[in-house]
Amino acid sequence: MDLIALSRLGGRHLVTLHLLLDCQSVTRCAERLCTTPSTVSKTLNQLRELLGDQLLYRQGNQLLLTPFAERLAPTLHRLLSELSGLTQQNAFDPLQWQGTLRLGMRESMMTWPVGPILGLLMQEVPGLVPEIWNKDEQGLEALVAGKLDFVILPHDQSQPPPRQSGLVWETLREEKLVCLLRRNHPALARYWDLDAYLSWRHIAIRDNELANPFFEQSLAQQQVRRQIGATMPDFSSAAALLPGTDLILTAVGGWAAHMAKQADLALRPAPFDYGKVSHSLVWYGPTGESSARNWFRQRILALGRDLSPP
Repeated sequence: MDLIALSRLGGRHLVTLHLLLDCQSVTRCAERLCTTPSTVSKTLNQLRELLGDQLLYRQGNQLLLTPFAERLAPTLHRLLSELSGLTQQNAFDPLQWQGTLRLGMRESMMTWPVGPILGLLMQEVPGLVPEIWNKDEQGLEALVAGKLDFVILPHDQSQPPPRQSGLVWETLREEKLVCLLRRNHPALARYWDLDAYLSWRHIAIRDNELANPFFEQSLAQQQVRRQIGATMPDFSSAAALLPGTDLILTAVGGWAAHMAKQADLALRPAPFDYGKVSHSLVWYGPTGESSARNWFRQRILALGRDLSPP
Protein backbone atom coordinates (compact mmCIF):
# COMPACT_ATOMS: atom_id res chain seq x y z
CA MET A 1 0.00 0.00 0.00
CA ASP A 2 1.45 3.34 -1.10
CA LEU A 3 0.33 5.60 1.76
CA ILE A 4 2.09 8.64 0.32
CA ALA A 5 0.18 8.30 -2.97
CA LEU A 6 -3.08 7.71 -1.08
CA SER A 7 -2.50 10.83 1.02
CA ARG A 8 -2.58 12.90 -2.17
CA LEU A 9 -6.01 11.45 -3.09
CA GLY A 10 -8.49 13.30 -0.88
CA GLY A 11 -12.22 12.97 -0.36
CA ARG A 12 -12.82 15.90 -2.70
CA HIS A 13 -11.06 14.00 -5.49
CA LEU A 14 -13.09 10.84 -4.89
CA VAL A 15 -16.46 12.59 -4.78
CA THR A 16 -15.67 14.63 -7.89
CA LEU A 17 -14.53 11.53 -9.76
CA HIS A 18 -17.66 9.62 -8.73
CA LEU A 19 -19.93 12.38 -10.05
CA LEU A 20 -17.91 12.76 -13.26
CA LEU A 21 -18.15 9.04 -13.96
CA ASP A 22 -21.86 9.16 -13.21
CA CYS A 23 -22.97 12.18 -15.26
CA GLN A 24 -20.06 12.38 -17.76
CA SER A 25 -20.30 16.15 -17.81
CA VAL A 26 -18.05 18.75 -16.15
CA THR A 27 -20.90 21.29 -16.07
CA ARG A 28 -23.46 18.93 -14.45
CA CYS A 29 -20.83 17.71 -12.00
CA ALA A 30 -20.11 21.32 -10.99
CA GLU A 31 -23.83 21.99 -10.51
CA ARG A 32 -24.21 18.98 -8.21
CA LEU A 33 -21.16 20.02 -6.20
CA CYS A 34 -22.25 23.69 -6.08
CA THR A 35 -18.93 24.77 -7.55
CA THR A 36 -17.59 26.05 -10.88
CA PRO A 37 -16.73 24.01 -14.01
CA SER A 38 -13.15 25.33 -13.86
CA THR A 39 -12.75 23.89 -10.34
CA VAL A 40 -14.04 20.51 -11.53
CA SER A 41 -11.69 20.60 -14.55
CA LYS A 42 -8.76 21.37 -12.26
CA THR A 43 -9.66 18.42 -10.00
CA LEU A 44 -10.03 16.17 -13.05
CA ASN A 45 -6.53 17.10 -14.23
CA GLN A 46 -5.16 16.28 -10.77
CA LEU A 47 -6.95 12.91 -10.85
CA ARG A 48 -5.49 12.12 -14.26
CA GLU A 49 -2.01 12.78 -12.93
CA LEU A 50 -2.56 10.82 -9.70
CA LEU A 51 -4.18 7.79 -11.35
CA GLY A 52 -2.15 7.77 -14.54
CA ASP A 53 -5.20 7.56 -16.81
CA GLN A 54 -7.20 9.98 -18.97
CA LEU A 55 -10.43 8.82 -17.19
CA LEU A 56 -12.71 10.74 -19.58
CA TYR A 57 -12.09 11.72 -23.17
CA ARG A 58 -14.06 13.86 -25.60
CA GLN A 59 -15.79 12.40 -28.64
CA GLY A 60 -17.78 15.05 -30.47
CA ASN A 61 -19.95 16.75 -27.86
CA GLN A 62 -19.72 13.88 -25.38
CA LEU A 63 -17.34 12.89 -22.60
CA LEU A 64 -16.79 9.13 -22.61
CA LEU A 65 -15.19 6.89 -19.98
CA THR A 66 -11.90 5.12 -20.59
CA PRO A 67 -11.85 1.33 -19.95
CA PHE A 68 -10.01 2.00 -16.66
CA ALA A 69 -12.74 4.43 -15.56
CA GLU A 70 -15.45 1.89 -16.48
CA ARG A 71 -13.76 -0.71 -14.24
CA LEU A 72 -13.21 1.83 -11.48
CA ALA A 73 -16.83 3.09 -11.22
CA PRO A 74 -18.39 0.22 -9.17
CA THR A 75 -15.41 0.07 -6.79
CA LEU A 76 -15.49 3.81 -6.24
CA HIS A 77 -19.23 3.77 -5.58
CA ARG A 78 -18.81 0.98 -3.01
CA LEU A 79 -15.93 2.84 -1.34
CA LEU A 80 -17.91 6.07 -1.05
CA SER A 81 -20.93 4.19 0.31
CA GLU A 82 -18.74 2.67 3.04
CA LEU A 83 -17.16 6.04 3.83
CA SER A 84 -20.62 7.58 4.00
CA GLY A 85 -21.57 4.90 6.51
CA LEU A 86 -18.68 5.98 8.73
CA THR A 87 -20.02 9.53 8.85
CA GLN A 88 -23.60 8.38 9.48
CA GLN A 89 -23.24 6.07 12.45
CA ASN A 90 -26.38 7.42 14.11
CA ALA A 91 -29.77 5.98 13.23
CA PHE A 92 -31.27 7.22 9.97
CA ASP A 93 -33.61 10.18 10.53
CA PRO A 94 -36.10 10.44 7.64
CA LEU A 95 -37.19 13.92 8.67
CA GLN A 96 -33.64 15.30 8.54
CA TRP A 97 -32.19 13.34 5.61
CA GLN A 98 -31.66 15.11 2.29
CA GLY A 99 -30.49 13.43 -0.89
CA THR A 100 -31.26 11.64 -4.15
CA LEU A 101 -32.66 8.14 -4.54
CA ARG A 102 -31.82 6.73 -8.00
CA LEU A 103 -34.28 4.16 -9.34
CA GLY A 104 -34.40 2.25 -12.63
CA MET A 105 -37.69 0.78 -13.87
CA ARG A 106 -40.11 0.51 -16.75
CA GLU A 107 -41.83 3.84 -17.35
CA SER A 108 -45.26 2.25 -16.88
CA MET A 109 -44.41 1.31 -13.30
CA MET A 110 -44.74 4.93 -12.18
CA THR A 111 -48.48 4.34 -12.64
CA TRP A 112 -48.40 1.21 -10.49
CA PRO A 113 -46.89 0.36 -8.06
CA VAL A 114 -43.91 2.76 -7.86
CA GLY A 115 -45.82 6.05 -8.10
CA PRO A 116 -47.93 5.37 -4.99
CA ILE A 117 -44.88 4.05 -3.09
CA LEU A 118 -42.79 7.13 -3.96
CA GLY A 119 -45.64 9.43 -2.95
CA LEU A 120 -45.71 7.88 0.53
CA LEU A 121 -41.90 7.92 0.77
CA MET A 122 -41.72 11.62 -0.10
CA GLN A 123 -44.20 12.38 2.67
CA GLU A 124 -42.06 10.45 5.16
CA VAL A 125 -38.75 11.90 3.88
CA PRO A 126 -39.33 15.57 2.93
CA GLY A 127 -35.74 15.95 1.69
CA LEU A 128 -35.99 13.04 -0.76
CA VAL A 129 -35.37 13.82 -4.45
CA PRO A 130 -36.25 10.79 -6.61
CA GLU A 131 -34.18 10.37 -9.79
CA ILE A 132 -36.04 7.97 -12.09
CA TRP A 133 -34.44 6.24 -15.08
CA ASN A 134 -36.06 4.17 -17.78
CA LYS A 135 -34.48 0.75 -17.39
CA ASP A 136 -33.58 0.69 -21.08
CA GLU A 137 -31.29 3.67 -20.39
CA GLN A 138 -30.09 2.69 -16.92
CA GLY A 139 -30.92 -0.88 -15.93
CA LEU A 140 -29.23 -3.78 -14.19
CA GLU A 141 -25.79 -3.01 -15.66
CA ALA A 142 -26.06 0.55 -14.32
CA LEU A 143 -27.01 -0.89 -10.92
CA VAL A 144 -23.83 -2.98 -10.88
CA ALA A 145 -21.81 0.06 -11.99
CA GLY A 146 -23.08 2.08 -9.02
CA LYS A 147 -25.18 4.48 -11.12
CA LEU A 148 -28.45 3.39 -9.48
CA ASP A 149 -29.53 2.56 -5.94
CA PHE A 150 -32.32 0.14 -6.86
CA VAL A 151 -34.09 -1.35 -9.87
CA ILE A 152 -37.76 -2.40 -9.68
CA LEU A 153 -38.94 -4.92 -12.28
CA PRO A 154 -42.11 -6.88 -13.08
CA HIS A 155 -41.23 -10.43 -14.09
CA ASP A 156 -42.20 -14.02 -13.63
CA GLN A 157 -40.12 -15.83 -11.07
CA SER A 158 -39.13 -18.61 -13.43
CA GLN A 159 -37.18 -16.18 -15.61
CA PRO A 160 -33.48 -16.78 -14.94
CA PRO A 161 -31.89 -13.61 -13.53
CA PRO A 162 -29.23 -11.90 -15.65
CA ARG A 163 -25.67 -13.11 -15.16
CA GLN A 164 -24.37 -10.06 -13.30
CA SER A 165 -23.02 -11.43 -10.03
CA GLY A 166 -23.88 -9.64 -6.80
CA LEU A 167 -27.46 -8.72 -7.70
CA VAL A 168 -29.95 -9.36 -4.90
CA TRP A 169 -33.63 -9.87 -5.82
CA GLU A 170 -36.45 -9.59 -3.27
CA THR A 171 -40.16 -9.82 -3.99
CA LEU A 172 -41.94 -6.50 -3.64
CA ARG A 173 -45.43 -7.69 -4.58
CA GLU A 174 -46.98 -10.92 -5.83
CA GLU A 175 -49.06 -10.30 -8.93
CA LYS A 176 -51.47 -11.99 -11.33
CA LEU A 177 -51.41 -11.87 -15.12
CA VAL A 178 -54.46 -10.47 -16.89
CA CYS A 179 -55.41 -9.42 -20.39
CA LEU A 180 -56.33 -5.87 -21.41
CA LEU A 181 -58.45 -5.14 -24.47
CA ARG A 182 -60.77 -2.41 -25.70
CA ARG A 183 -64.19 -2.20 -24.09
CA ASN A 184 -66.13 -3.23 -27.24
CA HIS A 185 -63.64 -5.87 -28.42
CA PRO A 186 -65.35 -8.71 -30.38
CA ALA A 187 -63.65 -11.29 -28.12
CA LEU A 188 -65.84 -10.13 -25.22
CA ALA A 189 -68.95 -11.49 -26.99
CA ARG A 190 -67.79 -15.11 -26.78
CA TYR A 191 -66.55 -17.52 -24.13
CA TRP A 192 -63.09 -16.49 -22.91
CA ASP A 193 -60.59 -19.35 -23.05
CA LEU A 194 -57.21 -20.13 -24.57
CA ASP A 195 -58.70 -20.58 -28.06
CA ALA A 196 -60.32 -17.15 -27.82
CA TYR A 197 -57.06 -15.63 -26.55
CA LEU A 198 -55.08 -17.11 -29.45
CA SER A 199 -57.65 -16.04 -32.05
CA TRP A 200 -56.51 -12.44 -31.84
CA ARG A 201 -53.23 -10.63 -32.34
CA HIS A 202 -51.21 -9.45 -29.36
CA ILE A 203 -48.82 -6.73 -28.26
CA ALA A 204 -45.33 -7.88 -27.27
CA ILE A 205 -43.19 -5.82 -24.90
CA ARG A 206 -39.51 -5.53 -25.75
CA ASP A 207 -37.06 -6.47 -22.98
CA ASN A 208 -33.30 -6.67 -23.54
CA GLU A 209 -32.40 -7.89 -20.03
CA LEU A 210 -34.85 -10.65 -19.07
CA ALA A 211 -35.47 -13.97 -20.82
CA ASN A 212 -38.81 -14.89 -22.42
CA PRO A 213 -41.52 -15.13 -19.73
CA PHE A 214 -42.77 -18.48 -18.46
CA PHE A 215 -46.17 -18.19 -20.14
CA GLU A 216 -44.54 -17.91 -23.58
CA GLN A 217 -42.57 -21.08 -22.84
CA SER A 218 -45.73 -22.78 -21.53
CA LEU A 219 -47.64 -21.96 -24.71
CA ALA A 220 -44.74 -23.24 -26.81
CA GLN A 221 -44.86 -26.56 -24.93
CA GLN A 222 -48.51 -26.85 -25.97
CA GLN A 223 -47.35 -26.24 -29.54
CA VAL A 224 -49.29 -22.98 -29.81
CA ARG A 225 -48.06 -19.44 -30.02
CA ARG A 226 -49.42 -15.90 -29.97
CA GLN A 227 -49.72 -13.88 -33.15
CA ILE A 228 -47.81 -10.66 -32.56
CA GLY A 229 -49.48 -7.60 -34.03
CA ALA A 230 -47.17 -4.96 -32.53
CA THR A 231 -43.99 -4.76 -30.45
CA MET A 232 -43.72 -1.85 -28.03
CA PRO A 233 -41.01 -0.55 -25.67
CA ASP A 234 -43.29 -0.22 -22.63
CA PHE A 235 -46.70 -1.21 -21.27
CA SER A 236 -48.00 2.38 -21.17
CA SER A 237 -47.40 2.91 -24.89
CA ALA A 238 -48.94 -0.50 -25.54
CA ALA A 239 -52.09 0.42 -23.59
CA ALA A 240 -52.42 3.60 -25.67
CA LEU A 241 -52.69 1.40 -28.78
CA LEU A 242 -55.55 -0.75 -27.47
CA PRO A 243 -58.63 1.55 -27.84
CA GLY A 244 -58.29 1.80 -31.62
CA THR A 245 -57.36 -1.81 -32.39
CA ASP A 246 -58.36 -5.43 -31.70
CA LEU A 247 -54.98 -6.16 -30.14
CA ILE A 248 -54.67 -7.80 -26.69
CA LEU A 249 -52.08 -6.87 -24.05
CA THR A 250 -51.02 -9.35 -21.35
CA ALA A 251 -49.78 -7.56 -18.22
CA VAL A 252 -49.56 -7.68 -14.42
CA GLY A 253 -52.90 -7.28 -12.67
CA GLY A 254 -52.29 -4.23 -10.45
CA TRP A 255 -51.07 -2.03 -13.28
CA ALA A 256 -53.71 -3.37 -15.69
CA ALA A 257 -56.55 -2.66 -13.24
CA HIS A 258 -55.38 0.95 -12.94
CA MET A 259 -55.14 1.34 -16.74
CA ALA A 260 -58.57 -0.27 -17.28
CA LYS A 261 -60.16 2.46 -15.13
CA GLN A 262 -58.08 5.25 -16.64
CA ALA A 263 -58.51 4.33 -20.32
CA ASP A 264 -61.90 2.56 -20.17
CA LEU A 265 -60.47 -0.84 -21.12
CA ALA A 266 -61.80 -4.33 -20.38
CA LEU A 267 -60.04 -6.95 -18.25
CA ARG A 268 -59.99 -10.71 -18.65
CA PRO A 269 -57.99 -13.31 -16.68
CA ALA A 270 -55.05 -14.94 -18.41
CA PRO A 271 -56.45 -18.26 -19.76
CA PHE A 272 -53.24 -20.25 -19.29
CA ASP A 273 -50.67 -21.30 -16.69
CA TYR A 274 -48.25 -18.43 -16.07
CA GLY A 275 -46.36 -19.57 -12.96
CA LYS A 276 -45.54 -16.99 -10.28
CA VAL A 277 -45.46 -13.32 -11.28
CA SER A 278 -44.16 -10.50 -9.11
CA HIS A 279 -42.56 -7.09 -8.89
CA SER A 280 -39.06 -7.38 -7.47
CA LEU A 281 -36.75 -4.86 -5.82
CA VAL A 282 -33.18 -5.41 -7.03
CA TRP A 283 -29.97 -4.01 -5.55
CA TYR A 284 -26.26 -4.67 -5.85
CA GLY A 285 -25.08 -6.51 -2.74
CA PRO A 286 -21.33 -5.69 -2.94
CA THR A 287 -22.15 -1.95 -2.85
CA GLY A 288 -22.54 -2.16 0.92
CA GLU A 289 -25.27 -0.88 3.20
CA SER A 290 -25.36 2.70 4.43
CA SER A 291 -28.01 3.45 7.05
CA ALA A 292 -29.97 5.46 4.45
CA ARG A 293 -29.84 2.74 1.78
CA ASN A 294 -30.87 0.10 4.29
CA TRP A 295 -33.79 2.24 5.51
CA PHE A 296 -35.03 2.93 1.98
CA ARG A 297 -34.75 -0.74 1.01
CA GLN A 298 -36.77 -1.90 4.01
CA ARG A 299 -39.31 0.89 3.63
CA ILE A 300 -39.89 0.35 -0.11
CA LEU A 301 -40.47 -3.37 0.54
CA ALA A 302 -42.88 -2.66 3.40
CA LEU A 303 -44.86 -0.02 1.48
CA GLY A 304 -45.04 -2.20 -1.62
CA ARG A 305 -46.38 -5.20 0.28
CA ASP A 306 -48.96 -3.08 2.15
CA LEU A 307 -50.18 -1.23 -0.93
CA SER A 308 -53.89 -1.74 -1.62
CA PRO A 309 -54.78 -2.91 -5.14
CA PRO A 310 -56.21 -0.19 -7.42
